[in-house]
Amino acid sequence: MVHTPAFPFVPLDSRRSLEKPRGAGLTMVSDYQLGLRALEELLELAGDYMDIFKVATGTARLFDRSHLIAKLALLERHGVRSLLGGQFQEYVLHSMGIDAFPRHLEEARAVGFDLVEISDNVVDLGPGTRERLFEMVRAAGSKPVGEIGDKRAHSATEAIVAEVQEVLDLGAELALIEGAELMLDGKPNEELILALKREVKIERCMFELATPRVGSTTVQIYAGKKFLIKTFGPDVNLGNVTPDVVIETETTRLGLGSSGPLDLM
Repeated sequence: MVHTPAFPFVPLDSRRSLEKPRGAGLTMVSDYQLGLRALEELLELAGDYMDIFKVATGTARLFDRSHLIAKLALLERHGVRSLLGGQFQEYVLHSMGIDAFPRHLEEARAVGFDLVEISDNVVDLGPGTRERLFEMVRAAGSKPVGEIGDKRAHSATEAIVAEVQEVLDLGAELALIEGAELMLDGKPNEELILALKREVKIERCMFELATPRVGSTTVQIYAGKKFLIKTFGPDVNLGNVTPDVVIETETTRLGLGSSGPLDLM
């Protein structure tokens, strides 16, 4: 569907990548239970501003298989890549062991997942396990995305930076930085964010927004998002965007939102 914008004479920030597929400025939407009709409406309204759609945690296990296939196919038609949430992989590894992982990945590819997240938010990965899991994801025909950080406690800045670099060196499609690590006492974790800016390839990193599940309020989540856009510009990669704020997030990127133009943030 070709979209003709309203107010086409109003200029937009030239630093923002507006055309899909984007090489930078990706928005990852995190979803738990959107139905097909709701997703279709969301894509019609905001699909131009969505790049990756994460089926969060282990929710994929609870959906009817034909529904999940239809959902991922709909996303693909709109140029949105699908990501299988990492805590599902953690559950499989913990409850079934690594020998069951190829079958799990085969099903992920069969239903249509393009990207598979490998994380250790709760279930620790032993030495060398991440590399092995990345190889298994590729062998199954999907692409690995590596998440770094802990939902339960803050990690040292140096440890996060080193782990991000490790994930990138292993060839991850993206390195996701856990949203809980990016907030400290309700404010953006400036030390970590600025260290990442200095030391890693930011275009291959995605910053997850914090969520109420890790104790952040709506005001704190917005403050974190604003700080990331102010620090890296409108083409920063943002994850954990909820379906209801896709357009709001794009307005903030472009200086059209409540924070005003980017040079006044």
